[in-house]
Amino acid sequence: MENPFETQAHEQQRPTFLLVLCILTFIGSGWGILSSLVSVFTAGFMDGNMQMEQFSTTMGSLEGAGGFADVFSNFMSSSMEMIQATILHAREIAIMQVVLYVVSLLGAVLMFQLRRIGFYLYAAAQILLLFILPYFAGFAPMVLAGMFFGAFWALSFIVLYGLNLKSLK
Repeated sequence: MENPFETQAHEQQRPTFLLVLCILTFIGSGWGILSSLVSVFTAGFMDGNMQMEQFSTTMGSLEGAGGFADVFSNFMSSSMEMIQATILHAREIAIMQVVLYVVSLLGAVLMFQLRRIGFYLYAAAQILLLFILPYFAGFAPMVLAGMFFGAFWALSFIVLYGLNLKSLK
């Protein structure tokens, strides 16, 4: 006769590495959902004209300063359109981020439950998150820098989760 308390021994064990990755994703995606939700509700309160005036004032103080200030001024002026587009589409950007962070979190929950489909949901959400800002603001140097930084972390986690695919059913 089987011991009913031994049923846990027959279940597939979750690797510790997968557990750690899922916990990190719960934290990161949870934070992304919360911060994007705040952006959804505060986007209407931003005064884009006032922010652009402050930006223009800062740019004016840098012009003619020479050296690094000129390089920084040129970099920032080339990003002016990107900043305007980001301010104009702040709510749409935040809504798309909320949706994709929820999908990312759902993927992590499914992987926590050892379901393989979670990996594909997580990977798709992370890759799509990289392209939200370029969709609205174009590929300005600041956007590319953010994409590069985000891609490093997204691809790192996708690869690390991929190492655990054999544990997922």
